[in-house]
Amino acid sequence: MKKVILLGLVMGAMAITANLGAFEAKPASKNLITSDSASVTEKTAKFSIENMTCKMCNITIRKAMEKVEGVIKATVDYDTKTATVIYNPSKAKIEDIAKASTNVGYKATSI
Repeated sequence: MKKVILLGLVMGAMAITANLGAFEAKPASKNLITSDSASVTEKTAKFSIENMTCKMCNITIRKAMEKVEGVIKATVDYDTKTATVIYNPSKAKIEDIAKASTNVGYKATSI
């Protein structure tokens, strides 16, 4: 019985250790290098979000916004009903980011 418990603890520890990498924060770079080696400055946009009814809505909105080519990171705040998006302006437009949120049922307006 002790061997079974010990084996379970070891397996659990291995599973937790293997998944830790998924939770590490990625550092946000200040400049992006394009294929022609020109430096492009990242921009930040803030959006007002409508129709959020629960704290799970932010996951849907974040995923939709991050699917837009050129979006580096999206953060959605349920309490303030806003989204903050870091994006590459040479690849993504504010209108396209807002449209991505609106298309999944949460109207986004640039503020």
